Amino acid sequence: MPALNQAELVLVHDPLAGDLFWQPVAGALRVRGRTVSVPSLTAVFDAAGPYYPELLDAVARQLAAPSVPAAPVVLAGHSAAGALLPALRELLARGHRPPRTVAGTVYVDAPWPLPGRSGLAALPPEQAARLRELAEDGVLPPWDIGFAEQALIDAVPDPVLRERFRAGLPRLPLAYFQEPAPAAVPDPDPARTAYLRLSPRYEETAMRVEALGHRVLRRTAHHLSPLTDPEATADALEKLALRFALRSA
Repeated sequence: MPALNQAELVLVHDPLAGDLFWQPVAGALRVRGRTVSVPSLTAVFDAAGPYYPELLDAVARQLAAPSVPAAPVVLAGHSAAGALLPALRELLARGHRPPRTVAGTVYVDAPWPLPGRSGLAALPPEQAARLRELAEDGVLPPWDIGFAEQALIDAVPDPVLRERFRAGLPRLPLAYFQEPAPAAVPDPDPARTAYLRLSPRYEETAMRVEALGHRVLRRTAHHLSPLTDPEATADALEKLALRFALRSA
C-alpha cells in the first residue's frame, strides 16, 4: 500500500464560494509533489435536487485517476463543505470503484456537521427568515450580496483576484438549504479527524472539536485565507496529513 504521507489531497470547496477557492492551495501543493483533486460543485445546482447526493457523486467522479494500488485520500472541506465529509468518507470506502481508503478528514473553518438537519434549521430564526426573503423564484443571490464591501476588500485585497472570486460565486437554490444534510456522522477517531481553524469566528467550533479529542490546528488568518495565503494553508494541510500518516503507521 502507498505510504499515507503520499495520500491524495481532496480539497472540497464551500458550495457557496465557487470552485476558484482551493485552486491557489492546490497549485502550492502540486509544486511540492502532492497529488491533489479540486472537484467543482457548481454544475450540481444547474439541475433539480436533491442536491446532497449529487454533490457527493460530483466529488467522487472528479477524483484523480488512482494509482495501482489506489493511494489513500485525505479530505479537506471548507466552510459548508464540512457537511459533506462524513458521507463522502463512507461513499469512497464503500461505493467508489475502486474503493478508496480515507486516511483522514480535515474540517477547515467549517461548522461541525449536523447529520439530518437542514442548513435553514441550523440557522437562528431571523437569519433563516432573511434567507427566505432573499430568494427570487426559489433562487438566492450570490452570498456576497449584502456583504460589507470593505470587509471583502480587507480579506481579498488584490482587485483582480477579488473580481475573479466574485465572478465565480454561484446562485444557489433555496431548496439546497432546506434539504436535510446526510445522516453520516463525523469519524470519531482522533487519529483520522482534525480541524483547521482559520478565523476567530470559528473558535467556538474549534474548542468544541478539541473537547471531542480531535487535533485542532489554529492559524491567525481569515475565512478566505486559502485564496489569499495558499502557501501557509498548504503548510497546515501537509502538517495534518503527515499526522494522519504517523498515527496510522
